[in-house]
Amino acid sequence: MALEDIRKSFTGRAAAIGLTAMAAVTPLTFSWAQDARTAGTFPVVATTSSIQMVEDASIAAGLHSESNPGIAVAVFLGTHESTPAPERIRDVLSGDFQKAGISDPISFYFEQNDTPGTGTAFYFGGDMHGPFLLGPSRKEVPETAATYLFRKNNGMLASISFDQ
Repeated sequence: MALEDIRKSFTGRAAAIGLTAMAAVTPLTFSWAQDARTAGTFPVVATTSSIQMVEDASIAAGLHSESNPGIAVAVFLGTHESTPAPERIRDVLSGDFQKAGISDPISFYFEQNDTPGTGTAFYFGGDMHGPFLLGPSRKEVPETAATYLFRKNNGMLASISFDQ
């Protein structure tokens, strides 16, 4: 009798964990899908950089940020069918950074992830902010931009030349 109760309890917990994970991912993908339908409600900026698929976006973005001005964004593309196109992610996040006051270059590095959720991490001066799930990453842009601009304006990114 006790063994049967344990089995039922475990099955219920496993189902609850699975449903919680699904519920956590669904609103994030919905917010990006909603943005795609209402593109006129926020700035979308076409950037000149091309989509760069790399083996390890974290390493590529981190190395880039150590010797280049601006913000490098690592994007870990998920497998869920509602994952936005890389160009869409690039354009929306670029617009968000520009809206937050960033005029320096924004570089993107994409890698294909093997999990449903898409994530991002922001790099500058060799430091990382994140990682974040795709939806919440947009809310982190203003804080990341403010930190970047503070460090830039106070000479705290000494290894990077801002003369262009």
